[in-house]
Amino acid sequence: MKSLHLIGLIALAIAPMYGQPINGPIYWSPVATPPDCSDLNYPQPVAITNASGTTIGYSCYVSGTFVWFASGGMWGTTIRVAAPATNPIGVGYTFYDTTGAALNLDTTVNNSSSSLTSANEVDFALAANQPTELELLGATSAAPKYSSTATGSVYAQFYCPDEVTCEAVLPQLLYSALPADPWLVSVPMVFDGYASTTWSAVGINDSTHVMSLVICNEDVSATTYNVYVYDSSTGALVATGTTPSVPPEPLLADGSYGEGGTYGALLSDIKFSAPLPTGVIKVLIDGGTLYSGVVMLQVTGLPGGTQTAATSLQVAYDSSPTTATSAVPIRRKSARRFRVPPTPKTVFPALPK
Repeated sequence: MKSLHLIGLIALAIAPMYGQPINGPIYWSPVATPPDCSDLNYPQPVAITNASGTTIGYSCYVSGTFVWFASGGMWGTTIRVAAPATNPIGVGYTFYDTTGAALNLDTTVNNSSSSLTSANEVDFALAANQPTELELLGATSAAPKYSSTATGSVYAQFYCPDEVTCEAVLPQLLYSALPADPWLVSVPMVFDGYASTTWSAVGINDSTHVMSLVICNEDVSATTYNVYVYDSSTGALVATGTTPSVPPEPLLADGSYGEGGTYGALLSDIKFSAPLPTGVIKVLIDGGTLYSGVVMLQVTGLPGGTQTAATSLQVAYDSSPTTATSAVPIRRKSARRFRVPPTPKTVFPALPK
């Protein structure tokens, strides 16, 4: 990962510029007093320009990945976020398919049909305390009925006039399968700098409880992931499976990294070395030395029928069973990579009324 860190620091020194009309929420600090962003993963503030390219201020910056969305068909996905009370923020969402390629989605803001957008990226500014919900309707190519389900990941970026505001930004992504299933599931974002090589969660596997997992490759090499299952009686390893190879983050022409691929599956879809035990199990996902982001879900209901409940599971940092001989090392923030959009942004508009 040393080369990753080096390229990230080079990109930070370049300080890309983003545009914003000065009549909207001001989510930057003045040119004369750039903000101190040293407590964030990206300590170098980003220059903010007006439409003519003149620098009008600087923003701190945080970012991360929602490792899976599902929109269209029976599935719905929304992303919610609010600006903290301290200051306005700038928000950018970029959409990718499961291979990490750019994907055009149709979206609306706050359930307003007048805000319909068809694009790979959605940008807007929020005033202090202003909440918003972005609904992902489905792939633009599937409009207007969106009868097929689009899946992939969402890369999220947040710009703030100071690091305190950036540290308070906490977005969430929600899945639903209404009206067929009466539940709503919220999942967190994996912030850049907080990816891990190994993750685990505890769930239930039986005739009415189903577990699923999603892995997003947060590294520069394609890799398969080992999936280990442990029983509740002694903690013994009872089954091992392997995922297909997941595409890596591509190195872009500007020296930054794009989005890695994603793999999502029911636990029962993975070919294991032995039948899975019934009851409470621990599932551990191991990427060796390579970083990833992981989400695991638990769904309850009758097979082939209505799923009566669903929840995201607490996913924890863990250690590989092949090397674990001591306590799990503490994960610390690091500028693992700096994600620069491929083209400059000239406008972060306010939300449509």
